[in-house]
Amino acid sequence: MSMRESSGAGTRKASLRPATVVDTALALVNHGGLESLTMRRLSDALGTQPPTLYRLFHDKDALVDAMADAVLASALGPLPGTDWETRVTTLAERLRAALLAQRDGARIVGGAYTTRHPTLALADSLLAAMEEGGFTGEAAMCAITTVFSYVLGETLEQQGRTDVDLDDVKASLSGEDYPHLARSQLPALLDFDTRFAFGLRTITAGLREQLTHQRTA
Repeated sequence: MSMRESSGAGTRKASLRPATVVDTALALVNHGGLESLTMRRLSDALGTQPPTLYRLFHDKDALVDAMADAVLASALGPLPGTDWETRVTTLAERLRAALLAQRDGARIVGGAYTTRHPTLALADSLLAAMEEGGFTGEAAMCAITTVFSYVLGETLEQQGRTDVDLDDVKASLSGEDYPHLARSQLPALLDFDTRFAFGLRTITAGLREQLTHQRTA
């Protein structure tokens, strides 16, 4: 091998890894929101060209799918060996925490369709808990989609309500036109932790009731 060839080989850049692309894309979203993410901006941040990215992800949707998997991966882990309700609650809380840890996390996951390990593992863990509780067949699948959709929707609401001024809302509420809203506990509107816990308890109570009906039918 010539000196020229040897020198070129030594300075050749290492191949770009998909995980590096995903991590950089998530960092860009954390900085500027999901709307700011473009393949051109991403390639600039990585010091490469868009065609290189398209060799790893055939389009932006494929990239967002991989980003969703990365977000969901942090929700995985061992579960308490207790009753099904505790396991479902733990999974729901972990999912919410994973979505909130990433700016626009709910939008990333909600807009993705992926069959990679993190998504499938999370669904499988939820399904296992439901089946352990007594749900079978279609009812078990409906139960996990109910929980997943609730977590996604509540988190989407929270991540989109960063600029609500309760004083402005209250000032716009006429006691004559909106009597119930005018005397309501408006701060609860933005108490997302309390909202989430209340809704999750309501869902698990409803699922428990469904099991009771199923066993006595």
